[in-house]
Amino acid sequence: MGPRIEETMAGRAKRHPGTDESVSLSIGALSRATRIPVETLRTWEQRYGSPRPTRKPSGHRVYSSNAVDHLRRVGRLLTRGHRPAELLRLSVPELDRLLALSEPNASPMSGTSGPEAMDARGILVRIERMKQAMLDLDRGTLLQELQACWASLGPLRFLEQVAGEFLVRVGRAWGEGEAEVRHEHFAFACVADFLRGVREPYDERASGPRAVATTLPGERHEGGLIMASVLLAVRGYRVVYLGPDTPIKQAAATAVAAGAECVVVSVSAATTRARATRGVASLRKVLPHRLPLWVGGAGAPPVIKGVERFTSLAELDERLRTVAG
Repeated sequence: MGPRIEETMAGRAKRHPGTDESVSLSIGALSRATRIPVETLRTWEQRYGSPRPTRKPSGHRVYSSNAVDHLRRVGRLLTRGHRPAELLRLSVPELDRLLALSEPNASPMSGTSGPEAMDARGILVRIERMKQAMLDLDRGTLLQELQACWASLGPLRFLEQVAGEFLVRVGRAWGEGEAEVRHEHFAFACVADFLRGVREPYDERASGPRAVATTLPGERHEGGLIMASVLLAVRGYRVVYLGPDTPIKQAAATAVAAGAECVVVSVSAATTRARATRGVASLRKVLPHRLPLWVGGAGAPPVIKGVERFTSLAELDERLRTVAG
């Protein structure tokens, strides 16, 4: 892009001869170039010292053109579960490394091969670090450990052996009094944000069947559903994510309106068998007869006519690959 075009897009940017940062932007031009509101930029400057402007004699802020590339990367990572406090202090190469961890790979279901791949012992070490980060309320460390595991293991192993296992241990720590409710909520929020972030690039590329992902009315535990939705997206499904506590008629109406080719329901162990059976049976009754209903999770009821039950994410993945094949 030529200097004249760049200056026009930046909103009449000015040159500073003799410096590497040859173009300076007003805060309004920076906002337009990065799609980050002016007030947000000012708040970040006050709280985190970034982006750091220089001041004109009039007192107005001016920013280096380098800030555009930096903030565009920050903006992308914010949509993937990160926080400004973690990102604004990082350089562009460091931000690029974080972005690379959540980009789809050519072979998405396999992780890193070679010496960097994690064995079972390495996974346990990582989970223990995550647990300590939870107790310390250390979001940055927890996300870094999740990112390292995702990059090494690939989606399926990560979901089953890291995300799922970590959430189980979080619940156990709370039940045994080692952690408090605040720790449990903090850990789940971090994991959920991370999973939504890594799912995003797959969602952007997805061109396969539509799948509605939901839970039953009264079900507020969505960890299993978020993990299933990541797997669906990795397999190319276009996920319509309804989340927890969705009324049955609303879930059915969404499936019809979206032209869904399957409805996926996650049932946690917190749901009683009787309640889960009634809920799944009711949903099956109002869905179109030929629309598949897939149910999984620790609280999923046993055999119900017209319902396909999955006992693990690996089993769901096998079904997805069968459909794709």
